[in-house]
Amino acid sequence: MRGLIVFFGFFLLFSCTEEKIPIPKPRIYPKVNYPERNYIAFNKEYCSFEFEHPDYMEFEQDTLLINKATKHPCWFTLTIPSLNGSVHFTYSDISGDSSTYKLYDVINDSYTLSEKHNLKATGRNTEPFLSEEKNLYGITYSVDGDVASPYHFILTDSIQHAVWASLYFNTKPNADSMEPIIGFVKQDLNKIITSFKWI
Repeated sequence: MRGLIVFFGFFLLFSCTEEKIPIPKPRIYPKVNYPERNYIAFNKEYCSFEFEHPDYMEFEQDTLLINKATKHPCWFTLTIPSLNGSVHFTYSDISGDSSTYKLYDVINDSYTLSEKHNLKATGRNTEPFLSEEKNLYGITYSVDGDVASPYHFILTDSIQHAVWASLYFNTKPNADSMEPIIGFVKQDLNKIITSFKWI
């Protein structure tokens, strides 16, 4: 009898305790060691422009595209070894009688590339960029979601030069884990745009 009373005592004691309400864990991102930002000048004799970029981006001139020579020596990549990414730049000379049509083709190509990501995109933001003082006009494309190229831009003087750049990472696209890394690199891509000038 005494054992039964002790048993019921323990039963009542433990049955009256409050159930713990599960609390969702806060969103966390993988730990990333971001490189230091030391800006250096980009200035190549075969390019008609210059800008500033962080020295963690390493220059590589592109000479081949799908086993064919590139259309212009000013096609290059700024690789980002520390973040496993790259920014691809292509330059087009749009001067001549049909400069308007050439510029339209470059803008259309950049827009088409952006559209290709719509299947996986959860959102897209397009913003114009304008600096009349530097004769610089541009458009930036930010694409949200699990996409291969989350950010690209086109810059032009509208009569002779056009430059198109696209950001890529060499990993499986995962917007949640890549969000802070993309945000970090976008700050430096915006620095490239604001420091960009024709020479």
